[in-house]
Amino acid sequence: MKKFATLVALTALTPFSFADVLAIKADAGLWRTDYDGELGGIPTSDLGYSDENSRFFHIAFEHPIPLVPNARLAYTDINAGRSIYWEDAQLIDSKIDLSHIDATAYYEILDNWVNIDLGISLRKFDGKISANILDSDNRISVDDVIPMGYALFEAELPFTGWSAGAELNLTDFDDYKISDYTLKLKYLFDAVVDLGFEAGYRNFSLTLDKSYGADLDLTGPYASLVMEF
Repeated sequence: MKKFATLVALTALTPFSFADVLAIKADAGLWRTDYDGELGGIPTSDLGYSDENSRFFHIAFEHPIPLVPNARLAYTDINAGRSIYWEDAQLIDSKIDLSHIDATAYYEILDNWVNIDLGISLRKFDGKISANILDSDNRISVDDVIPMGYALFEAELPFTGWSAGAELNLTDFDDYKISDYTLKLKYLFDAVVDLGFEAGYRNFSLTLDKSYGADLDLTGPYASLVMEF
């Protein structure tokens, strides 16, 4: 909770920068997700998890209206299941569904060759985590709305069209402790509508203190198509 409160305070106290015109930024892509950690003390590797493809998209609206925050909407589909059999009998049936929507209000603190955004996100989970062993029913409902601090740091590189940056969502709220960061490299073709691509690495760590508990790290590279105008 302290980390979340610190980011809120930084957002409130930092002077704002405003866009000159209305801008829309969007991207969509695939994240190659490696599962690590444990469910109720059982390692995910013992449950048969390895790599999965997760789909995602983001869209942001920026405007020149003073004191009104910009808006960003993001969705990530994280959904995987595994079953383990022994002589045709199902021993373990498990599922990890951490799909979520992020609704973010943010301010541009700096907007030139270096871009800094700070804000607040509400992350809505709509899923569950389960690890049913033999006849047991070990299930955690993950369907809460979680406030998170949001930050984006991005800088243009000395190569036309290229930029690099990092994005962070962070919280320690009730039963949820989340660290979700992305390292990114982007290229845009300069036109009326800028089109390009982005590639990078995402690390989503979740510690959940509900029911029998979960401690998960989802990591891996991603790639997306980008549009800005």
